[in-house]
Amino acid sequence: MENLKIKIIPLGGLGEIGANTMALEIADEILIIDCGLGFPDDSLIGVDILIPNYSYLKENQAKIKALVLTHGHEDHIGGVPYLLKEVKVPKILTSKLTNGLLEHKLIEHDLVKSTTLINVEAKDVVSIGNYFEVKFIACTHSIADAFSIIIKTPLGLIIHTGDFKFDYTPIDGKQYDFQSLIEVGNENLLLLMSDSTNIERDGYTPSEAVIKPKFHEIFRNAKERIIVTTFASNIHRMAQVLETAQIYDRKVAILGRSMLKYAKVARDLGYIAFSDNLIVPVGDLPHLPKEQIVVLTTGSQGEPLAALNRMALAEHKQIKITPGDTVLFSATPIPGNERLVANTINGLFFHGANVIYGKKSGIHVSGHASKSEQRLMLEMAKPKFFIPIHGEYRMLVKHGELARSCGIAPENIFVMDNGDVLEMDTSIAKIVDKVPAHKKFIESYKNWDINLDVISERRLLMDEGVISMAFVFNKDNLIIQDPVVKMKGLLMPKYKSTLDIQQQLISYVKDRFHSENTNNLNEEELKLQIKLFIEDFFENVLRAHPLKQIHFHKVN
Repeated sequence: MENLKIKIIPLGGLGEIGANTMALEIADEILIIDCGLGFPDDSLIGVDILIPNYSYLKENQAKIKALVLTHGHEDHIGGVPYLLKEVKVPKILTSKLTNGLLEHKLIEHDLVKSTTLINVEAKDVVSIGNYFEVKFIACTHSIADAFSIIIKTPLGLIIHTGDFKFDYTPIDGKQYDFQSLIEVGNENLLLLMSDSTNIERDGYTPSEAVIKPKFHEIFRNAKERIIVTTFASNIHRMAQVLETAQIYDRKVAILGRSMLKYAKVARDLGYIAFSDNLIVPVGDLPHLPKEQIVVLTTGSQGEPLAALNRMALAEHKQIKITPGDTVLFSATPIPGNERLVANTINGLFFHGANVIYGKKSGIHVSGHASKSEQRLMLEMAKPKFFIPIHGEYRMLVKHGELARSCGIAPENIFVMDNGDVLEMDTSIAKIVDKVPAHKKFIESYKNWDINLDVISERRLLMDEGVISMAFVFNKDNLIIQDPVVKMKGLLMPKYKSTLDIQQQLISYVKDRFHSENTNNLNEEELKLQIKLFIEDFFENVLRAHPLKQIHFHKVN
């Protein structure tokens, strides 16, 4: 045991929001904590989700002993099916709710029969391999059944907070397990890895319970239909909407595939309860008075295909926004989604809705700890080493600064990048290696990987436009019919149409293919002449270079 070291290897979730995936390695054993997905920005055209690079885990598959999931959000479990397609994981341990949500994903990917899911509860202690003993402790977050985890190793204790906040009045009555946290802090904690998402917010994150009075006020005063959008995974928020609707004698229609899935799983497993006659099919809404209707829908992030955005665009087949509708955005935009959300809100206002949104609306609270809670976590845990996790790079840096102000030695604070390998023993830690950690791009509906070259080509087409030309030559390299020219996405000169430019280009090329300068050319020389003529045309006529690449496809 004297020569044992622990390697901490983040594969996702550092320097970014989402894709949270962490590997802990001791000797010939690896424990994985969380396996999430991320979401692309606008530059990744056609990409639906991002997943970590699993090549290190694939190369070390024989070492993997288990995957532990802290909670059921997509940025912590969404990558599991993709991991299992590359790597054999002996078992997955997490809460009943998280396993219920994960099982639906595994069914979709035809992986459920080959995967071992194990339910655990708060305070359960599970031995994993020879070097890891994992204790699951109750954690308050924006989804039920979340855990922080305490890992006992031969070198010392490690805490991975998962996503957390300190909610002293949680909706389900399950408070954070402070006792276990304090006990670990009194036992010389080796390492703390802690959620950094809200480090830039001072004070404490409000309790989920503060939303209840505001919901009552809105439901009491709304004269017509109420539409509520939130994260589908926020079971507590969903429960509050359903409870308030029932109090004010309103029926609820649930829209969106993910919202329906979470509602069903949560009810089947006993996390929310409501009467059978509360929920109505969306097709029944036209037969109900508007003052008796609540619509619970996806679309809080302005997703183009979500139900709420289609309402904002007047494209939803069953629900049209009309003056008198009250729309509640019970969520805040994920970084990068602000413009999409704003567009949806603008569309709802345009059609006459009263839209309630924003930080001051009182209808949303974060599920992540603010700065004072993060300080409290550090002071209770009292770790020797500290790694800020789950956040963009500036958040990690600021969390590291907070740790320093709490008395942790600067040399023991590690602001890491995905792929960094931190090796530690009981006295010293240092970055010793780097493993592949670039993201893989997925078109989720087909489960296809998208190559970066494809993304680059899509950007090129979007930015520059494309021209395709078909030439028919005889054996003497003479054009025997007019070239076929198609143009997409090009800016035309003033007073010129696309058709004008097409005809001009055809004439330009034909004039240059005479027997005296093409008859003796071989195929490669002919291609070069075509390329030079086309480039010359655009230089002289359009004063531009819209073609970055010219591809030739010969048809015999």
